[in-house]
Amino acid sequence: MKELFFESIDSTNTYLKRNYEDLEDLTFVRADLQTAGKGRNARKWSSSKGKNLMFSLLVKDKKVMKAFGSLSVLSAYAVLKVLESYGIEGLSIKWPNDVYVKDKKICGILLEGVSKDEMECLIIGIGINVNEDHFEGDFLHEPVSMKQILHKNVDLNKFKEKIYDLLIETIDSIRSGTDLYEKVIAYDYLKGKRAYCLIDGLRKEVSIIGIDADYSLKISDEGEEKNIFSDEITFHL
Repeated sequence: MKELFFESIDSTNTYLKRNYEDLEDLTFVRADLQTAGKGRNARKWSSSKGKNLMFSLLVKDKKVMKAFGSLSVLSAYAVLKVLESYGIEGLSIKWPNDVYVKDKKICGILLEGVSKDEMECLIIGIGINVNEDHFEGDFLHEPVSMKQILHKNVDLNKFKEKIYDLLIETIDSIRSGTDLYEKVIAYDYLKGKRAYCLIDGLRKEVSIIGIDADYSLKISDEGEEKNIFSDEITFHL
């Protein structure tokens, strides 16, 4: 495991996309400030300098890359378990890439791939609200930080080490074929909810059955069960 740190960078995901060929598998790239950080669907991810944990992890192992469909959810699960160790309650995974505390977002994950003739690498970008005091602007989902919940600052370096360690442990479980599905579904935020979804460009109200064993999302659309993958759906709860 190797870590590269920048006080300021455009985006840790973008850095890895530019430089992955020269870096080893499981390289972490972390920054105190990202000037062009982003989330899913090109949304901007903003954060005060030095207050939160923002990093990307490079994955070049072919076996792990084949688990593309599960990596976002499993990464969210790793983050959730560390947050839980700090005594934070009401945690859940909002498929496919967010960690919630009750109905507020504390972590966002962006999974990106680099392909030429075949998949070259995967990049897992993670932003966790740690010591943010307040959030300004309009948000699709209301954010919350560890500090706001715990009413104290969190040691960012210790927290980082716990996150890194559990992410590596999670990736090792993928390599070994260990199935975490039964543990993950205990934290399914969307299960049993109804939501308006954009499916193939059409806005529909569907019932959400929950995260399926292949880490897709099973929904019921006018009584017909369907499995949806992360690039096929946008939720409006």
